[in-house]
Amino acid sequence: MEFVGIDKFSLLDYEEKVSVVLFSPACNFRCPFCHNGDSVLNSNTPIPFADILSFLKSRVGLIDAVVFTGGEPTMMPELEERIREVKKLGFLIKLDTNGTHPTVLQHLLDEGLLDYVAMDIKNSEKEYAKTTGCKVLNLENVKKSIKILLNSPISSEFRTTLVKEFHTTKSIKEMCNLIRGAKKLYLQKFVDREGVIQKGLHDISIEEANQFKDILSEAITSVELRGY
Repeated sequence: MEFVGIDKFSLLDYEEKVSVVLFSPACNFRCPFCHNGDSVLNSNTPIPFADILSFLKSRVGLIDAVVFTGGEPTMMPELEERIREVKKLGFLIKLDTNGTHPTVLQHLLDEGLLDYVAMDIKNSEKEYAKTTGCKVLNLENVKKSIKILLNSPISSEFRTTLVKEFHTTKSIKEMCNLIRGAKKLYLQKFVDREGVIQKGLHDISIEEANQFKDILSEAITSVELRGY
């Protein structure tokens, strides 16, 4: 598999770091509110990795980190090899994941290849399948990945994109049970922009987002709003 997108300069994807973001192809979820629909549906033109490496070499000393996102990067058979090659250049590595491949996540951590991990928490357990656009979904792998990050010494965050059609006070209260004990959760504002898989969805107001924040703060050390 080749990466299908690159953001050559980002101040948003790795906290307090300047980063380049690489978008992997394909995903096992079809979240209606996903902003990277082209990547998820694997409809973008592949970028030869040799070209990406050449670009990254030209940015040594100018950027701090490379973010591997998607799609779902843990679905890439070449992910470990690609991360190793990028890390050799001296960059910090961040992985964005939906948590469905805990074995891959654990292996990358054991190999010391990751400096930061961001894992999406889509909703409560009952609403997870609907929120991810899946007819049937076994959450055991997601739960394993959550446990891995809760017990990992590296920096990590969980994040939830709030969408009016999917998130309610009830589902947010139930979501506490999935990530109780987490140190950091970001509640992200949804924006209905080009690239979203399903048009016409709506964001959650800042007032309701703050109510959700208060609910989740009972189970999580730090809950912050992002994009509001």
